[in-house]
Amino acid sequence: MKNIFYLIVLQLFLFTGLQAQTELGIDLEEIDDYYAKMVTDWDIPSASIGIVKDGKLIFTGNYGVLEVGKKEKPNENTLYAIASNSKAFTSAIIGILVQEGKLNWNDKVKKYLPYFALYDPWVSDNVTVRDILSHRVGLGTFSGDNIWYKSTLSAEAIIKHIKYVPKAYDFRAGYGYSNLMYITAGELIKTITGKSWDVNVKELFLDPLDMNRTISSIKDLDDKGNYATPHARKDNKNYAIPWADWDNVAATGGLISSVTDISKWMIFNLNNGIHGKDTILTKTTRNLVWTPHTNHYVDHTSKNDFDRHFNAYGLGWGLSDYHGRMKVGHTGGYDGMITAVTLIPDENLGVVVLTNGV
Repeated sequence: MKNIFYLIVLQLFLFTGLQAQTELGIDLEEIDDYYAKMVTDWDIPSASIGIVKDGKLIFTGNYGVLEVGKKEKPNENTLYAIASNSKAFTSAIIGILVQEGKLNWNDKVKKYLPYFALYDPWVSDNVTVRDILSHRVGLGTFSGDNIWYKSTLSAEAIIKHIKYVPKAYDFRAGYGYSNLMYITAGELIKTITGKSWDVNVKELFLDPLDMNRTISSIKDLDDKGNYATPHARKDNKNYAIPWADWDNVAATGGLISSVTDISKWMIFNLNNGIHGKDTILTKTTRNLVWTPHTNHYVDHTSKNDFDRHFNAYGLGWGLSDYHGRMKVGHTGGYDGMITAVTLIPDENLGVVVLTNGV
């Protein structure tokens, strides 16, 4: 299903990517009709979609219902779990700490978390901040997720169990998407600042960018109101499921947000970390988090649908090219929700897709 929603984002670019260079020729009504039909045809409970272009939110589309069997519909302020799209916030927080001289990208993790340990003592001693943010420590994709998923363990306790997860490949010799390493990054932030990840993300990004509906705990859902219900699927039917508590692992996927708020985050990133007159992320930080750290295989002997020449992971962001233009983005998978954020910096264009179905 993640691949399907990846296609949603790509379809948006087919509609808007080249034409959106000017305000003429963009048929927003056609886009709206297309996605309304998509939600019905694919039997998605609801989807909220936003497009930003040249620093403005130019399109929002909201379809379906917040919960099957009920009539309430989503809007641009409806909250969805954005899951791993939270990782870009985590790398950005660390970027600010680097800017402030509180740590360096190449610092060893054990300098701040002495109890941090992996499958090998030497590797444990040499893992850096950049390593844990770029999925290159040697763990397999999603390996060890059973330690934290639906667990009541604290983040520190989760980290102390990582040493029991076997390696999938040699240190820095490949890519293995690791939620455990972003949980580790959250504790590193807490240790250095004396404040939890959720306090840091609020102070450094949510408040300055006026993302006033974005939260990091399901405990705040009822206070905010207007939130989608997660859904699972069985026998070709959607059914509502409870929200899952990810408070203890928020640094890897805890944010809950809306099209309106994520549009502000996309505009901020497309403006290279500058908000108004405030440079929140320096040029050096922006360049580093969007620099490939771990590369993925691309077949250069045959054409592909995206005219892709490279595919990589930076620090909290996926990186590739799309028909000659750099593409930056991430997806998120949460219990009963799938989301995607995609940016085309060359076009000053961004797309967010939030759904409450799988």
